[in-house]
Amino acid sequence: MDRNEYCDRVLAQVGRLTSGEARDLRAELSGHIEDHAEALTALGYGEDEAGERAVMLMGDPEETGKALRHCYRGWWLVLARYLMVTVTAVLCVLIANEMVKSPRFSDSDRYRTREQRFHWIELWGSETLNVQIPIGNDIVCVDRVSTGIAYDQIRGAQLAVVQMRGYDRIPGGVVYKRLLQELRLENQRGEVFFEGSEYGYSSCGGCSGTLWVHTAEHYVPIAADDTYITLIYDRLGERIEVEIPLPERVVQT
Repeated sequence: MDRNEYCDRVLAQVGRLTSGEARDLRAELSGHIEDHAEALTALGYGEDEAGERAVMLMGDPEETGKALRHCYRGWWLVLARYLMVTVTAVLCVLIANEMVKSPRFSDSDRYRTREQRFHWIELWGSETLNVQIPIGNDIVCVDRVSTGIAYDQIRGAQLAVVQMRGYDRIPGGVVYKRLLQELRLENQRGEVFFEGSEYGYSSCGGCSGTLWVHTAEHYVPIAADDTYITLIYDRLGERIEVEIPLPERVVQT
């Protein structure tokens, strides 16, 4: 939905207006959308994406129109202007506050490899990687793959555990909230860890993070002689498969 369509839908809900009143209201709404777009452009968004997000920040057009219809008695423009300025000020404060913690300014969030927290009865091998996989507007970074006999999850199971991060291509951009959970980690036989269970995801054992950076662990059962596993993205008509070599097994002494 672009700026003109948003204004049209708001005006349709406000009801009967003179041509001058409709023109003034449209200009007021367009001005606030433009302010939001300029703020987002300053954060690194492209012009088109900033315009789309600016419209989204204005809220539901039908609800906005209904609110303006109820207060439209001559003083509505003052009230609307006050509310819009207040919302814009709050938004700017939130953006400024969160940007301090966002990946644009925090290498520890966006670029640091996550520490391994998985517990093993016997660790066969572990290798730090830096495999970056572009997916839509986001990037999945495979940090580490480890193999062994698990202590967590199903005790005694032979597993490969992959640790990964996900973030927007643009520093400060918001990552898709289920980007990592919806990935699928298969072994050489096409098997996954949670196949047939009531759990919602096929291989993701846990995910956390912020609006900008997510971290997750994926599990997959393996045989002792397996040499690779496959990470799969299959959504919205796009399919990406990446083979991840398993680390060489270290003989325990």
